[in-house]
Amino acid sequence: MRQREFKVLQQEAYQYIKDRILSGELGYNQIYSESQIAREVGISRTPVRDAVHLLYQEGYLDIIPNKGFALHRMNEQDVLETYEVRSAIEGYCCRKLAGKKGTEAAEHLAAGLEESLRRQQEIFAGGGDPEAFSQEDRNFHWLLVQSSENAAFQEFFSQYMYKLQRLAALSLQKPHRMEETLAEHRKIYQAIQEGDPQAAYSAVLDHMQAPLHINLENVYAGLP
Repeated sequence: MRQREFKVLQQEAYQYIKDRILSGELGYNQIYSESQIAREVGISRTPVRDAVHLLYQEGYLDIIPNKGFALHRMNEQDVLETYEVRSAIEGYCCRKLAGKKGTEAAEHLAAGLEESLRRQQEIFAGGGDPEAFSQEDRNFHWLLVQSSENAAFQEFFSQYMYKLQRLAALSLQKPHRMEETLAEHRKIYQAIQEGDPQAAYSAVLDHMQAPLHINLENVYAGLP
């Protein structure tokens, strides 16, 4: 099989499994067969196996030797690692962005953050749909990471996107957390607008603490 054709089949299998995970079609506490997935997609098992390994690396799946794969259930290590990575990367990015106040690049990013805040407020005022707010929450934080213009940061951060999505969805279920998140985002934005690197850095770290504790509680309670 030619390399280009193999990569196309691998991507097809990857997207098929990922879509089924995100849609909720695949459930926890069940082992899925690579051979069955291959039959469903209509391809050989090899590109499916490679797709499963990619999804494992991104935190979607656990590989069960000689059996198949299962959805990954978040644990304490996942939560702590995710928030430590976020604190390190986003804290640095916000401090750097605040220090660039007045530049054309900083003004452009600030406009994007302001628009995101507007959409967050609109979602909250319209009844607070958790899924819609979670998506805009990810957009806000992705804009912060993009501001660094550091491709390595962006690639590393993107590897945590699924875990970020799961953790945000769980934390936003707690009463008043959406309103608190919006207020914390505004504090980050204000520090950036004022050109205060230390305040921006501190605002990011403060923003990480509340959902960290919420998500640890969810893990201890056995939530996925």
